[in-house]
Amino acid sequence: MKCRVLLSIIIPVYNVEKYINECFQSIVNQNFNDDNVEVICIDDGSTDRSGIICDEYAGAYKNFMVVHKKNGGVSSARNLGLKIANGQYIAWIDPDDYISNNWYREISKYLNQQNDVILFDYTILKHNRCIKKNFGELSQYVKNDEILKELVIDQKLQSQLWQKVIKKDLFQGIAFPENINCMEDYAVLHKVFLKAKTIYYLSKNLYYYRVRDNSLVTDVNIYKSYNCYLIAKERYDYLSTKNIKVSKIGFLIQALGVCDQYYSSKSNEKKLYYNLYIVCKNDIKNHMLYILSSNECNNILRIKFILCYIGVFYYCKKIYRLIREKIK
Repeated sequence: MKCRVLLSIIIPVYNVEKYINECFQSIVNQNFNDDNVEVICIDDGSTDRSGIICDEYAGAYKNFMVVHKKNGGVSSARNLGLKIANGQYIAWIDPDDYISNNWYREISKYLNQQNDVILFDYTILKHNRCIKKNFGELSQYVKNDEILKELVIDQKLQSQLWQKVIKKDLFQGIAFPENINCMEDYAVLHKVFLKAKTIYYLSKNLYYYRVRDNSLVTDVNIYKSYNCYLIAKERYDYLSTKNIKVSKIGFLIQALGVCDQYYSSKSNEKKLYYNLYIVCKNDIKNHMLYILSSNECNNILRIKFILCYIGVFYYCKKIYRLIREKIK
């Protein structure tokens, strides 16, 4: 059995040959001690050259390893990576993203201090634009109840795995749900943070997150959105049973997304989606007083909820788009 290393980097891989070299090279550029870090690539049945590229890196670098498996979805890839990881800590990197040259140098200081979680900032790459996302201004320790509060709202701090390095022990008894194809990280991170005692926030942009038009994140449909709503509501209910006071705005935002997609769907599709829409519309309706009084709901978001409640959200969006097109 391989000796336990300091850090396991787990990369679920599926049909990303266009981006994966940049991702792997950013890891190679860290110049870390190969005995301290292992890189686990889980090829989830790729049909392009992604698996071949994984093999090339595994052949060239002794701390890279690759496991080829039948396609089972990103959750199954993550679960397999966790099972075989030897690291005291787990880092997640998506294969179409990459990390900054100082990523390991910055986080390793806090790994060696035996913190439970290290949280850092990131940069979004979208349509040739770089958008920096920051949780705060100063590096500091953060209490887990504060993190849970922000995580559930899903605005200032979202549930991306790749923004966090986490002690492997915190995943004990927790698995990614393999029956869903979205928000698998959303479904487990609150349970992980409940166990965390020391969380250090590092106010540095160390990760580059690429928004692709054909990625799983952007491939949105109303059924997937409805599942996201259910997952968000389940998270709220779970934390409530633990007597953790968190906002309802997180799952209500997901309900709003379902309604938005229903309004935008074609006339012949509305009958198929009607039951999903009604569930979410009623949830918003039942929580309107909460929405109007909530400090976690900004004015723009509150207006969207109101427009959804009175049934004119779609028309207002259409008018807004027409105005923007005329201005351009």
